[in-house]
Parts: sequence; C-alpha cells; structure tokens
Amino acid sequence: MPVFRYRSIAEMPPPWREADDPGNLRAVAEMMALYRRLRGVRWSPVPGVRRFRSAEEADAAMRDVESS
Repeated sequence: MPVFRYRSIAEMPPPWREADDPGNLRAVAEMMALYRRLRGVRWSPVPGVRRFRSAEEADAAMRDVESS
C-alpha cells in the first residue's frame, strides 16, 4: 500500500465518510462481528498454560469451554 505525503491539509483528499455519518456505527458493528467469527473459539477461559494428564481430559476441557 503506498504512503502519500501532503505538504498541507488542502492537498489531502476529502474523507470517504463523514464523521457524523450514522453508517459509521453500523460499519464498526459489522467489523466486530467479522472479527468474532474469524477469531474462533477461545481455548481457555483462564489465561496461561494448563496441563492435563491425558488427551481425553484436555478434550473434555475444550468441550466445556465451547459449550459455555
């Protein structure tokens, strides 16, 4: 993506959307919804590393997180 440098504000193009446009909130909500879909399921509700004694115990913990 190219970077443009302007010597004054008068050289800058107008914004593609006005600051008080009601569509701005809708656009942000759509972006956040997309982010939530792309993010996927959070592995652990608690930050950090968790250890399990077996793969079955880890799978059960994953199912618990997905169901909540």
